[in-house]
Amino acid sequence: MTDQKYRLVTRADFDGVVSGTLLLELDMIDEIVFAEPKEIQDGLFEVTENDILTNLPYVEKAHLCLDHHLSEVERVGERGNLIIDAKAPSAARVVYNHFGKGEKFPQICTDMLEAVDKADAAQYNEEDILAPSPWVLLNFVLDPRTSLDRIGNFAISHEQFMKDMMLYCRHHPVEEILKIPDVEERLHFYNLHEEFFERQLKKCTQVHDNLVVFDLRHEDEHYAGNRFTIYAIFPECNISIQVIPEIEPGKCLLATGKSILNRTSKTNVGSLMLKYGGGGHKQVGTCRIENDRVDEVLAELVKQITADG
Repeated sequence: MTDQKYRLVTRADFDGVVSGTLLLELDMIDEIVFAEPKEIQDGLFEVTENDILTNLPYVEKAHLCLDHHLSEVERVGERGNLIIDAKAPSAARVVYNHFGKGEKFPQICTDMLEAVDKADAAQYNEEDILAPSPWVLLNFVLDPRTSLDRIGNFAISHEQFMKDMMLYCRHHPVEEILKIPDVEERLHFYNLHEEFFERQLKKCTQVHDNLVVFDLRHEDEHYAGNRFTIYAIFPECNISIQVIPEIEPGKCLLATGKSILNRTSKTNVGSLMLKYGGGGHKQVGTCRIENDRVDEVLAELVKQITADG
């Protein structure tokens, strides 16, 4: 498509993998690095004029930024190098649409695009959670909130695994992808932890009206698990907050998401997280809070979310 090659800066999740797959298909990138939204927002990651950013906060210096987060529309407005569609279910869909859709991606599996849309918009039902199809299962393995990369000790690094997945997803059917040794290794670990994760989930949760809080700050051991299991266990709750300690030194991650089984929450999660230095979109979002402020911020979030209903 172009002789110019760029560096892709994206998130290490299914959306980032498919975004990378699409840009590799166009032969537009010759380097891939992963970053977290907070690193970009705080200027801790150096972005250059040769960078394409997907699914990350806008940086003026970048060659191009492609995103779908509502909080970015609110934060930066329209920019010449920002391609944003808050109605798109995934950043990968923004990439696909911007560069020409099926005409430019004839070899790309549409099932994969539909799967990443479904994953990023969390359009799952109870059957998807308890008996996932192959693409749904692959998303759970790639999802950073499953915590495989933080807990497991695997043959290759998480970063290399995600880069490899961008290549595998280009032209391989999902059934073949799930049989790749590095994927099988992670699947085995995921299945091994499932029962322990559910026990920990029941032990470490508090229900506040419509909100369930899963707080791992006082647990010595954390188990890998599906982030959506909480909604099957607490069907009366329409939104959750997961408190993950030491996501970086001295800080906890507060990951907030609406239930995918009880879709009655009125909270705009992205806007709420933005008030605490984070971001997201209407359904999900995160913020990183200093350890000594977590209780205070958590109390404020509980008050706001339960008031919203």
